[in-house]
Amino acid sequence: MISFIIIGRNEEKTIRSTIKSVLHAIEHCLINDFEILYVDSKSGDNTLQIVNEYSQIKTFVITGTCNAAIARNIGARNSIGNILCFLDGDMELNADFLKVAIINNRLIHPFISGQLKNYYYCSYSLWNMINTDYLHKNLKNDRYEVTTGGYFIIEKETWFSVNGMKTKFRRSQDLDIGLRLAKKGVKLLRKKELMVNHHTIHYENNDRRWKMLFDGGIFFTSVLIRDHLSNREYYRVLFRKNYSFLLLILSLMLLLKTYWFICVYIFMLFIRILFKMDKITLIEIYRKFSYFLVVDILCLVGLIFYYPKNIKIKYKQL
Repeated sequence: MISFIIIGRNEEKTIRSTIKSVLHAIEHCLINDFEILYVDSKSGDNTLQIVNEYSQIKTFVITGTCNAAIARNIGARNSIGNILCFLDGDMELNADFLKVAIINNRLIHPFISGQLKNYYYCSYSLWNMINTDYLHKNLKNDRYEVTTGGYFIIEKETWFSVNGMKTKFRRSQDLDIGLRLAKKGVKLLRKKELMVNHHTIHYENNDRRWKMLFDGGIFFTSVLIRDHLSNREYYRVLFRKNYSFLLLILSLMLLLKTYWFICVYIFMLFIRILFKMDKITLIEIYRKFSYFLVVDILCLVGLIFYYPKNIKIKYKQL
């Protein structure tokens, strides 16, 4: 049996499309044994009213502290399927993906995801699409990875083998569970086929970037680093995504002896900026240099001072 678990908060613009895509996939793949669960994180818009239009959906609302880890744990805890398919409320499931991931009612690998196509919009108030791109731009063949996003299919037994997601992670909870599973020898199979279409505000949007930066979410990168220092599967991810932060630490350690290392850090920060720029202008270089510098400093602060605890799950079923 497949349990489709959708999580969301204020998803009135996209949740209907998400539900319809799941129902289409069920019909398209002739799935007879299934359930759909939706877990809401205290939406203040019309999301719940839209979900309630579908009588076959089991709906849960978080009554305590909200985050994606808590929502997914609630969905898994209340599921009855042996296969769990996780989606966010701003995603559409590609029906054909289920045919390559599930054969004879069994997952071909305990932990699977696929390609994601982003549909970027101007802003939440001006919901006009501006462009699209693929998240995994060089995904030409299937490959094994140690991290995932919010869209994946997993055996229920595998999920509970690591006790699901750690509720202390308000961000990076998907990276954490992927790393913990990889440490146990279960890596994510990233299929080359499209799994979901994702409708969102562009991640390079200045307002979104700075808002996400100062809401404390960046500290969970520090928590991830601290929790997985003994996990050898993490080091490739660490050096690929956080190399400027590592250089900042080295620069501070060596600052009393030599000043040249801080120059190396600044140089690598500029390299990081240029790799992420489509159009090079002085104002964009300044903005991104400031942003990544603040990111690295906050990561360092979080590494030293930020020690969150797991949060107790509180919810109710509607």
